[in-house]
Amino acid sequence: MGRFCLDLTARPARRSRTGTGSRLFLLVLLLVSSAESAFAQSLLPEGIVAWQAGYRSYRSQENAFDSNFQLRPIGADYTMKFDHDMLRSGKAGKDLQRLATVLDSVGDPAETRLDLGVLKQHVTADLSASIFGLAYGASKDLTIFAGIPWTKAQVRNRVEFSGSNNAMAILDRLGNMAFDELRAGLEQASQLDAATIRNAIESEGYGPVDHWDYSGIGDTILGGRTAFDVELISGLPLSIEYSPSISLPTGHADDPDLINDVGLGKGFISIAQSLTQRAMVSSNLVLGMDQMYAYNMDARVKRRVPEENESIVAADRKTNVLYNPGDDVELGAFFEGRSGIYGARLRFADHVHYEDRYTGSIVGNYDKMSASSGTELLTYEAGFSINTVEAYQKKEFLVPFIANFTASFPIAGQNSPNFEYYEFTLTSFLDAR
Repeated sequence: MGRFCLDLTARPARRSRTGTGSRLFLLVLLLVSSAESAFAQSLLPEGIVAWQAGYRSYRSQENAFDSNFQLRPIGADYTMKFDHDMLRSGKAGKDLQRLATVLDSVGDPAETRLDLGVLKQHVTADLSASIFGLAYGASKDLTIFAGIPWTKAQVRNRVEFSGSNNAMAILDRLGNMAFDELRAGLEQASQLDAATIRNAIESEGYGPVDHWDYSGIGDTILGGRTAFDVELISGLPLSIEYSPSISLPTGHADDPDLINDVGLGKGFISIAQSLTQRAMVSSNLVLGMDQMYAYNMDARVKRRVPEENESIVAADRKTNVLYNPGDDVELGAFFEGRSGIYGARLRFADHVHYEDRYTGSIVGNYDKMSASSGTELLTYEAGFSINTVEAYQKKEFLVPFIANFTASFPIAGQNSPNFEYYEFTLTSFLDAR
């Protein structure tokens, strides 16, 4: 029956950019708007330089939101039964599919139904990013900024295969009816275990199944910001900020030869525009809204293209394809309060990524590559800040700086990560005039 090619995940509860549908993680899109938290408060005066350093730590990732907005393990504790119906579907590869189909035509179908065991995966990922950014007041109406993260990821995957395996019992019942190829297939199926699964995957040119570690830069962001004030109604000033930016694919993107890697970069150029409106309802309270739209440009990427429904795709199916990523839209609403040098912020946001598409020169199941790639994530974040800029200008504080602490929590999502993170940033200023 040849070498087994196994699909380890059934339908993934995450979006997949890998093209195989077999990876265990929704891609981490660390959109490093390093200037956002500290630089978005106002434009910098002309000739002033702001530098920022920060650290973001994610809670260990073990689950994600599926297509029904329900939290499910990311491969971890996701039970997959290697029973006859599943094998016939082709999800465990063509060899086992052929074995199950042949058994249906030999002997009594009620006595030749395969049951090879149960697969479980236990996956955890620890992610973090150190953030570095610079901003410069190019004029009184324009601030330009740049930011880049240093990302770290550690993924651990424990594969367990347990339960009864009736392949040899079926072989005994068939007796002389089992021709040589069928006998060889049943004998091989009887030896299916976690090690066999790992070896089958790695024999197709994939890297280690049980772990992946990475440390390196993420995507670079370059942008600018301008702002103007209007009076919405008598006595209610409104500040409007416009910020275009471009994200360059300098971070680690999907590697078609790795199963458990996390995309810490997008793998394509993204051009974003954001608009923020702030209404000062009192001297200490601001209400605001923000909108972001990102146009994601097509890119040529290397992917393994499945022939049908297999998720562990053969190495000879690796080729260059045209990747047409869906665009991103985010809508937010926030409250900001301030008393002296202390501030607080509460924000709610809904981020939508539209479905990705792939096309290529070889025949394959490109729809499977796009499955679950459309995502939505609703979050809220709470922040606390210390801002000494005005106190410094009044000579009441020795050093001008802005310190921000932010905690972000998921509310609901679809095909999206269950991201909870904590971030600290420190911003200070230099006079380059």
